Amino acid sequence: MPTLVMLHGMTGTAEMMRPFAEKILPEGWGLLVPEANFEHPSRGYSWWRYDSEEEPGRRNLSANELKDVDISLYKLEKEIPGGEIVVGGFSQGGAIAQELLQLDFEVIGIIAISTRVVRPLELRHRLQELPKQKLLWMHGERDHRVSVEDGKEIARIFEDSDWEVTKIQHSKGHMIPIEFHFSVKEWLRNIAENIN
Repeated sequence: MPTLVMLHGMTGTAEMMRPFAEKILPEGWGLLVPEANFEHPSRGYSWWRYDSEEEPGRRNLSANELKDVDISLYKLEKEIPGGEIVVGGFSQGGAIAQELLQLDFEVIGIIAISTRVVRPLELRHRLQELPKQKLLWMHGERDHRVSVEDGKEIARIFEDSDWEVTKIQHSKGHMIPIEFHFSVKEWLRNIAENIN
């Protein structure tokens, strides 16, 4: 059976993400909930450090921030097991989940929640090289951290690459609404049932 790799967001921790990951985990699946390695000044950890706390929602990351992304990918490359995986994440974790497609993992699904694309051109290019898989996209219309318009770019990129995209757009903000937890679990169960 596959392994679910679930990544927390900025100021989060593995411990904070684990209850959600366990709730959506289909029976028999493996689970890995890694912790980011950059300590955040206010709480928890982040997958990259913003050069300026005044503009964390800006469109492009700086060279230093992208270097942190690559450090996080290198760390995860050592932690994630072989075999089929579904990689998901919330906010920064969702961005890193997409970035993991650049590495040689057997990714059969991506869960992108309240997030955006870090390197859209590189992602588009990489998706042309990979087998077509499944994306679950979830975003809130009142998300003030990552606008729903920035989030929609993810769905467009994966749709343009012929991935099967499931979209959940809700009326709330930067969060994972409890009423959609079951939908995420069903999406994962469906992946397990369709594995050859």
